[in-house]
Amino acid sequence: MKLFIASLFLSVNAWANIDNFSVSSDRSFYIVDGDSISLQMRLAGIDTPEIKQKCRQHKNQIIDCGRLSKRYLQRLLKNLPGDVNIHPVGVDHYQRILVRVYKGDTNIGKLMVQSGMAFSYKDVYRQEEQLAKAEKLGFWGFDTPPIEPYKWRKLKYH
Repeated sequence: MKLFIASLFLSVNAWANIDNFSVSSDRSFYIVDGDSISLQMRLAGIDTPEIKQKCRQHKNQIIDCGRLSKRYLQRLLKNLPGDVNIHPVGVDHYQRILVRVYKGDTNIGKLMVQSGMAFSYKDVYRQEEQLAKAEKLGFWGFDTPPIEPYKWRKLKYH
């Protein structure tokens, strides 16, 4: 985690490449103490199951696919070689900062989809998602893969 935080500070130069970068809601950050804030960021181009979103890995085994996806992201950021580089690309409708994250030369969002541990958001990584489905990687090899997170959120919160 210290490596991630240090890399975040080192990648601050990427922020200068976005004109008028701002967020209009305090929901996108929280105040840690008198001289520190933490920003909420979202990986651009992907959507993963929500925490507590269930799926069926085996016929008689229901699991939390959101937590599984989260742990996979944690392992990627910890185990892949290289520094973490964060490239802001915009702000979403929830005022979260949209970022592309790389560990070394690896695009983490793209790898999440290629591994079957994330859905492509719209068509950003559609080919990678289709290939993961065809090869039954990650969720796609489960007895019952998770439904698309946006559909789950709609059912759960509306």
